[in-house]
Amino acid sequence: MGSCFAGNIGRRMEELKFQVCHNPFGVVYNPRSVSHNLFQLLQKDAFTEQDLSFHNELWFSYSHYTLFSDPDKRECLNKINRQFKEAKAFLAQADLLSITLGTSWAYSLKETGEVVSNCHKVPAPAFNRTFLSAGSSAELLEDAILALRKVNPGLKILLTVSPIRHWKDGAIENQRSKAALILAIAELQKKLDEVYYFPAYEIFMDELRDYRFYAADMLHPSEEATAYIWHKFSENLMDNETLTLVRSVERIIQSVKHKPRFPHTEAYSKFITKTLETISIVEKEYPFMNFEDEKASLKKV
Repeated sequence: MGSCFAGNIGRRMEELKFQVCHNPFGVVYNPRSVSHNLFQLLQKDAFTEQDLSFHNELWFSYSHYTLFSDPDKRECLNKINRQFKEAKAFLAQADLLSITLGTSWAYSLKETGEVVSNCHKVPAPAFNRTFLSAGSSAELLEDAILALRKVNPGLKILLTVSPIRHWKDGAIENQRSKAALILAIAELQKKLDEVYYFPAYEIFMDELRDYRFYAADMLHPSEEATAYIWHKFSENLMDNETLTLVRSVERIIQSVKHKPRFPHTEAYSKFITKTLETISIVEKEYPFMNFEDEKASLKKV
């Protein structure tokens, strides 16, 4: 859960056939919203029409990112609850919850005090904007983690800070925001067992200083930077068996994506057969992996 880094890593793990559920509320940036969403997963059965708002001809939830918005109220709820119910069941049995924090700035509705994960282009005067101190952020996350562990006692927590700058806050405010998050995580690690920190922010700031590691907006990581951080992430957090399996899956995915110049040759037919055999071997050893899409793609050729 969390900001863009959580989505990037989550999608990569999903592609590599890890059993993963990522960002069921969409991108979430601050500790208050993350904590609020986690409590919703614990306490709610589903979202209802009363949880929705309407603005600019779209129905939406203040707990969710804009991808869930829709002109049709029922379709908006369907999209929200499809992800919500999957995540609720998944979290109850998960081994690891990874949270990426992006900013210490949080928003709430002035009228109701409701926690807001995304403002959905509603005018700024409708919201209160609050800077969360390191202590406040640590307390919010601690409450959520302790509540989660009552349902899932063995849950480990991995925390990261997003390297993406929130430039609209200004350079100084962005640095203070990131610093407060880093201090909050350090405080959590002192208080709770099985809480870990992966230094994505420090890797990006200190090791990837060249402009080629930035996307066109000069704020988000480029594909090269994301790949570098993924390499650090996997090398430090995965055991040798997992790394070997990851490389096997990567080779399968590269084979499926391969576009031959002459697809009707005997050589390419043998290539497909060999790839399907490799998938079969991996599936037998790791039955939880699902390669149905890859097999269907290969058989179409």
